[in-house]
Amino acid sequence: MKKQAIIISFLAITTLLIGTNLTNLPNVSFDRLQRDLEKQAAKFKDSDLHREIKQNRASRSYEIGDQETFWRWNLSVMPPTWVQTQSTCRAVGEHCYLFVANDQWNVHMDENDVETVMFYLEQETMAGDDFGAIEMDTLHFGPIPDELDNDPKLIVFYSALGSFQGSVFDGYFSVYNEVTEAEAQQMNPPGHSNECEMIYMTCYPLNPTDPVRISVLSHELQHMIHWAQDDNEDTWLNEGMSELAMVYFGMPDPISGFNSNPDNSLIVWNQQFSDYVKTMLYFTYLEEHYDDGSLIKDIVSEPLNSISGISNQLTLHETEKNFNEIFVDWTIANFLDEPETENGLFNYEELNLPNFSTVATYSNYPASGGGNINPWAAEYVRLYHGENNLHVLMEANQNIHLGVIRKGVEGIASEVDIFPVDNLLDVDLPDF
Repeated sequence: MKKQAIIISFLAITTLLIGTNLTNLPNVSFDRLQRDLEKQAAKFKDSDLHREIKQNRASRSYEIGDQETFWRWNLSVMPPTWVQTQSTCRAVGEHCYLFVANDQWNVHMDENDVETVMFYLEQETMAGDDFGAIEMDTLHFGPIPDELDNDPKLIVFYSALGSFQGSVFDGYFSVYNEVTEAEAQQMNPPGHSNECEMIYMTCYPLNPTDPVRISVLSHELQHMIHWAQDDNEDTWLNEGMSELAMVYFGMPDPISGFNSNPDNSLIVWNQQFSDYVKTMLYFTYLEEHYDDGSLIKDIVSEPLNSISGISNQLTLHETEKNFNEIFVDWTIANFLDEPETENGLFNYEELNLPNFSTVATYSNYPASGGGNINPWAAEYVRLYHGENNLHVLMEANQNIHLGVIRKGVEGIASEVDIFPVDNLLDVDLPDF
């Protein structure tokens, strides 16, 4: 039976890491600073000094009404500067304390806001889970560290994070808080530590009760959990897991940018919004199709990084396919997203994907074309069916796969064939 069209997908697979192309946007500088600080702080983690502090320090617990002065970043300048902010504990839950800066109380955050935030942190996610965002993250990614304060609870600190040149900040995890004040002063740049597990969140200029803020909090909490278990992970994997946290919570980032330019290497991080989207899609696909209840958590704690770490865990979990094969299936799922084909192999359950762009469309034959594709990326070409078999002759100077999607009409499943290309591919596709 004739299909609507054939989609040729070019899928580049290689271990070559191409160079990044960082811009000078403020969020880029902020992200690079964060990753560098996390690597610096790792050398202090679990040191004899930390263990001595924990052994000799009583648990630092709080009650509603307790006052505390916390160090935080002033994000209205870049690089950020340090300020001390007086705050009050406004809520205590099973998993966290919620502090609000005194100068923001009943100005940009009030008791009703605190109740709303605590509901999502402690009781229920937007996805309908009967537990909150904090427990959700620990179930999927691992335990929250308890590096210094001998208190298992997280501190969520709301203040006016402000903006810089039009860029606003939802919240952040600062690894300075995972080291002592003396160690924080040794880092580059020197900083300050509240010596506790803390997530900073904004109450101005953004709305603190918007569910997407709590989703971002789950994103940042994953970074804390990941640092405690694998402190030198590649950025693309770490950010992808944090994006997956937002999917778990039920408020994922919107899917845009990457679908219009899928020739964007999965493992290269340029701090563009499309990079967040591509990693969110990859780890959502991996979780939906291969997580056996612990795969995602084990990837987070895996000492090996990037592709090597994922591949090792796929082997340990005895998955049916390896990293390369899953990557190919993922790129096809991005274009197809169809539950009927191959028992849902090329489908997302939790996400509704927009259309992915094609780089070329052909309806008259013979036709020819050429181009370049980045490693660990994909491009799509649409071929409208003709009257004969389709003969494909393809030359490539890198290790790629050719995916052929015979797109089905409504009610009819599509058909997918995958061909590895070793320099030259010469194949006939019948019933074109």
